[in-house]
Amino acid sequence: MRVLMVVAALVLTSMGATKADTVDYLDLPLSNGNGEQRGGVHPDLPYDRATLEAALNRHRTKGIPPARFKALLWHYWIVRAAEDAGVNLSDWDPQRSAESNKAVIFAVYDFYARLYLQQPDTLRWMGFANIGAPAFAAGMLDLGTLPEFRFFSSMLMSMQKHIFMDLGAMHAAYLHGGIKAVEEMRDAGIIDAETTAAWADPAQAVLEFSSREQNIVIPDQFDRMRSRLLPPGEVVTYAITVAGPMPVPGGKTPAQYRPLFGGPLPAFNYADREARWDFLSHDTVPAYERLSKDAVHRIVQRPFADRVAEYRATARLLDLILPFRSDEPQTGVR
Repeated sequence: MRVLMVVAALVLTSMGATKADTVDYLDLPLSNGNGEQRGGVHPDLPYDRATLEAALNRHRTKGIPPARFKALLWHYWIVRAAEDAGVNLSDWDPQRSAESNKAVIFAVYDFYARLYLQQPDTLRWMGFANIGAPAFAAGMLDLGTLPEFRFFSSMLMSMQKHIFMDLGAMHAAYLHGGIKAVEEMRDAGIIDAETTAAWADPAQAVLEFSSREQNIVIPDQFDRMRSRLLPPGEVVTYAITVAGPMPVPGGKTPAQYRPLFGGPLPAFNYADREARWDFLSHDTVPAYERLSKDAVHRIVQRPFADRVAEYRATARLLDLILPFRSDEPQTGVR
């Protein structure tokens, strides 16, 4: 009997330790680290900022390595970014229809515009993200209108959320906690050293943050879209390449950048990571960097809904049907 009591005590102690760790949110897996489901990075994490801050401060006071509270720290900054954007993170679900997520989709990109306008010299990537977003958002909405293409719409919405969780949260950390907060994210393993270092040089930040977005955050999701069998993801992602011009003044469309046999179609699929990054890094990002601050201001200050409307399939029907005729770069302004 005494042996059983000792064993029971040990079991209860073990259960208590596990419960304590759960309450303190240590060593949680990133079960929603790609943003494809509702809410934040783990379902056990709360959305109350004070609760999250109290747990973080306990861990910092005890000298617990940031890697052990990686999920908590990341979730905290996502919550802060969502609050700043006016988005309800606990209800943000890319598996819902695009139409039901429309307010969230637009709020995120409006948030990027506000941050750029607040600090145009420091938060340059936010201006780039906002300018490039209308075609992306239009794709979410257009694909979402067709039941058989709902998967692709959800994946695009998941990409948007994933980027917000990564780069949006990092920007929230910088705005509310300075470079020390960004460095803590690095120490926790949320971001890498190269991304952290880019904050010291705004001239390199747009390219570095764009590289992170395209080569670290969303490439797996693009791969899954492309490998979808029904409907064929290869066809759908190539159609996105054809139909989704990058609305950066002075930048080329994929077909203009690398035409197929010199014709009106692109010679690459935007879902291909290497081809996509070649296009963005050698044409789209440089086109953005050539814009004056006033030009960027004029674009991002236009209502985002109006810019999305210009890239909806119904508004671009002739562009999508008629052959490509001009060798001139698109201006992105209509």
